[in-house]
Amino acid sequence: MPGSKTQRALQWLHRHARHTKTYARFRRLFYDIRNSDEFSNLYEHEKMLADTTRVEAYAAAIARHVRPGDVVVDLGTGTGLLALLASRQTPRAVIAVEHTSMVDLAREIAARNAGVGIRFVHAHSSTLELTPDEGQADLILHEQMGDLLFNENMVANLLDLKARLLKPGGRILPARFEVFLEPVRLKEAHRVPFLWEIKAAGLDLAFLKDSPALEDFKRRDYQYRWLDSDAVEAFLCQPSPILRIDLNTMRSESDLPRTLTATSTVRAPGRLDGLCFYFRTIFDEDIHFDTSPMGQPGPGGACTNWGHRFFRLPARHCEAGQQLTCRLNMPDLLQINTWTATLED
Repeated sequence: MPGSKTQRALQWLHRHARHTKTYARFRRLFYDIRNSDEFSNLYEHEKMLADTTRVEAYAAAIARHVRPGDVVVDLGTGTGLLALLASRQTPRAVIAVEHTSMVDLAREIAARNAGVGIRFVHAHSSTLELTPDEGQADLILHEQMGDLLFNENMVANLLDLKARLLKPGGRILPARFEVFLEPVRLKEAHRVPFLWEIKAAGLDLAFLKDSPALEDFKRRDYQYRWLDSDAVEAFLCQPSPILRIDLNTMRSESDLPRTLTATSTVRAPGRLDGLCFYFRTIFDEDIHFDTSPMGQPGPGGACTNWGHRFFRLPARHCEAGQQLTCRLNMPDLLQINTWTATLED
């Protein structure tokens, strides 16, 4: 929790290490420890297991893509669900690595649910080695996607395992992702306008729009906020990816662009409140899901357990047919405080 000794210690270390030459290595350590703290929280695992969209997509993908005789590495096994699903496909071996003590619970769950051929490893994935009998992996299985896709160190962790443990022709599952940054209109009850846009009790605050006096009160996260799952009233444009990546073909984290732009056409005219970030996970052409705040396609489609990050913009009216260009800067994939989103028209 935010006020825990672990969090306070990490925050102190983060402040004092950022000016050293070892900052890049420390940054990864910082996020690995923070994620360890977060994913030792039972509630986080309950949310994931209760997400039927997530669970059903993984079950279908594993049934299709794990082949008899495969050696499978499950990165960040958590409660062991993906490792258990993989073990049902008669692989030669499943190696389930987890850097939190949740691995002990996963081991017990597997024992009570006919999970055979699974080797559980309590370690960070960067130290994982396969035994001579296991050889090299045919498949690296994972669910390393944070709410902002990249913020669980997904790219670095998977590319490390790929380089060290995956045999030539082996695969990461899932490997393909699409990133969206969509202009949205919020439901009125969920709007939080900027101070100078607010009309409360007849006050005139418009004069504060460009006031330097406000700068001292803006935190680093001033532009963005989390959205409730039912906060978005409409996408103004037809959603289209601002980025597509494939970890099976990516060679280095430096291959990932840090500045993204996309232009789209307004189809639902009206007020624009800001830009919403979400992503799509693609297992193959038939099996995929996205974390859209509007839920899954089809009647009654529910939202997944992933949260929705919203970048606030001054409200504006958009006309049908208007062209909007969204720009996202991500100088540090692990530090949302460094991200900025802008809109041009």
